[in-house]
Amino acid sequence: MNAFRIGIEWARLEPKKDVWDDEALLHYKRMIQTMWDNGLTPIITLNHLTLPLWISTPPSRFTKKLWQNILPSPLRDIPFSDPVPTDPYWNSLRGWENEETVEQFIQYVSKVVSELKHEVDYWITLGEPVASITAGGYLSGFFPPGFFLDGDRTRKVLHNLIEAHVQAYNKITEIDDVDSDGDGCPKKVGLTHLMMAVSPAKSSKVLGMSITDNDRSAKNFDYFVNDYFLNAVIHGEEDLNYLNNLQRTNKNSKGFLIHNDWKDKVDFIGLDYYRRVYVYNSRIVSLSSAKFVGGAPISDLTTNNNQPHGILNDLGWEIYPAGLYHLIMKIKKQWNKPIFITENGTADKSDKYRAQFIVAHLKQVRRAINEGANIIGYLHWSFMDNYEWQEGYRPEGKFGLFHINYHNYDLIRHLTTGAQAFKFIIRESQDENEYGLVSESAITKAEEKFGSFSDDGSAVISPNNNKG
Repeated sequence: MNAFRIGIEWARLEPKKDVWDDEALLHYKRMIQTMWDNGLTPIITLNHLTLPLWISTPPSRFTKKLWQNILPSPLRDIPFSDPVPTDPYWNSLRGWENEETVEQFIQYVSKVVSELKHEVDYWITLGEPVASITAGGYLSGFFPPGFFLDGDRTRKVLHNLIEAHVQAYNKITEIDDVDSDGDGCPKKVGLTHLMMAVSPAKSSKVLGMSITDNDRSAKNFDYFVNDYFLNAVIHGEEDLNYLNNLQRTNKNSKGFLIHNDWKDKVDFIGLDYYRRVYVYNSRIVSLSSAKFVGGAPISDLTTNNNQPHGILNDLGWEIYPAGLYHLIMKIKKQWNKPIFITENGTADKSDKYRAQFIVAHLKQVRRAINEGANIIGYLHWSFMDNYEWQEGYRPEGKFGLFHINYHNYDLIRHLTTGAQAFKFIIRESQDENEYGLVSESAITKAEEKFGSFSDDGSAVISPNNNKG
């Protein structure tokens, strides 16, 4: 392992507007220096979802539509409207829906980069701006600030996040003139983008005829979640026509805008990949102001017995290794930028599938490299079990290469078989090339030693039986 990714917590550095905590900054400097001391290149995320409370205080109470009172629970409590007028939310900047947040973010970026440029070359501006920040916070309501299918807010947030990334890219390029790792390039700036392999859910039928258009819903979901943001920060496209009319990439529309100052604002694309999702046509989505999300994904496939699927992890996510290959090749074809796989892992509290998952997915990485993809790095999510936003510390949310027993006061780390497989592939690859670029022979040996998954995730391939 030769790289390690951490996030800088904005709220620690600037707990109040224009009030900076120098001790917190020194703490991060020490962490980064320790990485270098141990042969690890630091990969720094400037914003990984969270915001200072003065930027965004999540709403605690919402006003209700009159018709909500006749709905059964929990529908009557879904936040369809604004927070109540007295909610502390209104005293904050209201997060990414306010363009002033972009201005404050760039000031924060300027401060951090100026202080850390001697130690850092790899910068990630935003962590998962579409799938987590936008969809999680303004469409599903699972993440702060907790709005549900709020199309108007989502449009503002999406635009402002694009601006935040573009301006951060420009600011880092302006400030970071120090080549920390000696490769001749002082900065490499990207974002992490959670992408999913998307398939239409099995259609509902009456008298043998499909009554739902899941194909169109899946294509729209794919376009919004996977393509929209990258089209903006690479091609300069803002497809307002799609957001308003669901016409994908109609370049003749007045609502299809080209921003020349948005073009080519990534040095690499940080690809986060975990699973395939099945998307269905949702009546609630299609009647909302956020119909541009396309449809609704089945989040936990253990709760839907009608949808055929492959092997699932502890969160009901389908394990689909080939999806990583297909997304890498899609990026190569549509955007042609270097790819840094910044997150890839599985929730596996019993360490039943982690080794096979790693082997199978790194096999897909090697497959893509063989076909010309420019992969500049791979980071597993995560180094150790941690606090997962939606899952907290519950056992089903364990993604770590090292397991932690949270009931043990010492929080001792336990090496998983997945970590052993990862270490094995790295060492075998380093025997062939000094940079540890994943090699064919390393994958073959790992399959024999640890097993793998079939490309489509439908079967586990046992150790020493990888040809069966």
